[in-house]
Amino acid sequence: MAQTYLLPKAYCIETGQSVKIQDLTGARYTLGQRSFAQQQAETLAQSMSQRTRKTWAPYLVEYTPTERRS
Repeated sequence: MAQTYLLPKAYCIETGQSVKIQDLTGARYTLGQRSFAQQQAETLAQSMSQRTRKTWAPYLVEYTPTERRS
């Protein structure tokens, strides 16, 4: 059975745009790390609000990675 992970994201209330945090080292947030992932999403939303002067809301998306075929 495949592992499920959490992806921290932020959603702009005014424009409908969403952005995600991507860790370039390949680290992932497990379901057991929900509070840490939520904190990262909140930090992202706050950062985007300051940068764009629009209202951003944090949220988490659960996902299961797929295997790449060669």
